[in-house]
Formats: sequence, C-alpha cells, structure tokens
Amino acid sequence: MFLGSVLKGGGGLSPARHRPRTAIHCLNKAEALHFVRQRRAMFDAAEPANPFASAAWIMHFIDQVAADDWVFTVPDCVGDGESLMLLYADGRAPHRHLALANCYTSLYSPVVSSARGREAAIGALVDKLTERQSACASVQLAPLDGDAADTRSLERAFARRGWYVRRYFAFGNWHLKCQGLSFEDYMAGRDSRLHHTWLRKGRRFEAPESDARLEIVTDSHGLEAALDAYDRVYGRSWKEPEAYPRFVRSWARVCAHRGWLRLGLAWVGKIPVAAQFWFTVNGRANIFKLAYDEQYSRWSAGTVLTAHMFRHSLEVDRVAEIDFLTGDDGYKRSWVDSRRERIGLLACNPRSLRGFGLAAAALAGDLSRPWRRLLRPGADPGTAAQP
Repeated sequence: MFLGSVLKGGGGLSPARHRPRTAIHCLNKAEALHFVRQRRAMFDAAEPANPFASAAWIMHFIDQVAADDWVFTVPDCVGDGESLMLLYADGRAPHRHLALANCYTSLYSPVVSSARGREAAIGALVDKLTERQSACASVQLAPLDGDAADTRSLERAFARRGWYVRRYFAFGNWHLKCQGLSFEDYMAGRDSRLHHTWLRKGRRFEAPESDARLEIVTDSHGLEAALDAYDRVYGRSWKEPEAYPRFVRSWARVCAHRGWLRLGLAWVGKIPVAAQFWFTVNGRANIFKLAYDEQYSRWSAGTVLTAHMFRHSLEVDRVAEIDFLTGDDGYKRSWVDSRRERIGLLACNPRSLRGFGLAAAALAGDLSRPWRRLLRPGADPGTAAQP
C-alpha cells in the first residue's frame, strides 16, 4: 500500500438511513501533520479533557518524535460526525500498531470524535482494523484512563470481534483537586516536615538583602534565556539526557505562544539552581518537567520553587486541579493527596498469524506470572499465587 492511500468501505445506502463511511488512511510524517492540521478543531475539542490530545501537542509530537519510517494508520469513520484513531507502526514491525505516545505523554486519548453515537463509531473503527488482518496483528494503546468510557468501549469492541484483549498497569498519576483552595489552606494541609522546610528555606529567597530569587516566565519575553537556564539546571541534575533534545524547548515555545507556559526558576546570584516546566490549560496545571542542581541541595530550592509554583497556580491561575502527570515518585505524595492509575491496552488479532502468536505469548505470560512470583527469591508463598 502506498503512503497517502485510503482503503474505503462501508459505503452505500441502507433502506432506513445512510450507513457510516469508514476508511483507513496510511500516511507518512508530512501527510500525518497535514491530516491533523485539517482536523484541528476536532483535536482541540478533546483538549479540555486532555491537553495531550490537542492539535498543538499532536503536531509537536509528530514533528519532534516521529521517524521517517513511521507509517501512520488512521481508521476513520464519518457518520453523525467524524471519529478516528491515530496510530503508527515503524518499519521494523509494520504489523504492530501503537498509540502516538511515549515518555512525554501522560495521557493518550485513543479516539478523537465529534460523533453523537460514540460507541457505534468506535465499533466501526475496530471493524476497519479487523478487516486488515495480517496488516494489523496488534494494537497497543497507552497510557489510558482505565475508567474512561472510550477505554471500556474499545475493550468491548475488540473482544466482540474476537481479539485477545488485555489490560496492564502503566503508571501511577498523583494529582490534587483544588477548586477554590487558598494557598494558605493548601500549605497548612501539608506534612510538618515539608511545611517547616518551606518556611525555613523560603525566607532566604524572600529576604530583600538576599541574592536568591524566584521567577516564573509565562510568555515569550525572556523565554530563550529562561530555557538556557532550564537546560543548565537539567544538565547538572540527576536526570538522564533527553531522548529528543529539542522536544522540551520547542514545546515551551508552543506553550508560550498559547499562554500556557509556567516556567519556574530559582536563582542563587546569577546561577539557576532549580527549574520547573509547568503548562496550564483549561483550569489544570500540568507539572511537566522539574530538576535541581544537586550542588545546591542545601538551599532546598526545589521545595521552595514548587511551593512558589503552587501559589501561582492557586492564587493567580485559580486552577481546579494540579497534576504531577507521570509516575509514583515518592516526593509527590507530600504535595498532593490523590492517586489514580493509568493503564495500557493490548489487543491482538487472532485472524493474523502474527497476532495469534502475540496473543499466545501474552496469555502465556499472564498464566505464568504467579509461578514466576513464587520462584522469585524472597517471595512470600502465601501471596505468590494471587493474581
């Protein structure tokens, strides 16, 4: 199949009404960018629930992350609105279709839709993937909201069509519901150790005679210098180098242009010692990147800067939620109270020989997991057989 081609089906008329028109778009990188740009309003309609579903994020992701050998497979259904799934496969495994997501993506919206009958549209999309048989051996989607209606609809749709479907844990997500919460009340609810550290160390940054200071950059004015400071802190922190070196800086420019950027910096003299990249969209503050220079750990600049960012979110932006996004890092529970889990969804098409093999391997792994736990050194025999 050539890139840019479309496989159509489901056309024609039923006696009572028009049946949905379905298609598969197979696109290269440039064509995928154009496809999303043409449907910008559709993607942006998903933005309030998930900023990682916005046209801005999707186009940035394709531009910065997609490789030249990626083929974007997009099942598309047009009926009482348009519905689509944006997937990709790389040249090494063209039969395995993946979510357009990676470590930068904290929540993937598997279906973008303007349809009123959303569940029926999801079924039509899965039908189109099922028809591809050997060309679509598996679909793997993550990270997902396991409680979302679309996730459950996809599970049902794949299962009804005979696919092997399995959920798996992706990561924990820590967050705070904070509609109407004042900063003073918020800090009063923190544990005593965090509260005392903030009070004691924060005075050094607030004292008029101190050469330490805090700032938050929210627009393009001074952005490049602020990003240079962020890069310096990140390079001197414990963090591994970015897999895509231009991704964060370019995303900060997009956020600045859209009014989303909250780039916090802590300085000691002329040296940046802590940096945090948040972006705030539709009443939700997303904590995207943070780092501090370990040489200046005695300043507790990370703690002081985090409190400063929380104050800005609560008092200036007046957000309804603050979200730590990806991971169960221990420090997060000191700042926020609630945890939810993000999951992955693996669906294997047994009509494909490769899909049958992938399903068999996944099922074998599920069946052997209790025994692998039992054989693990130090395992508790009383709990090893639990699912």
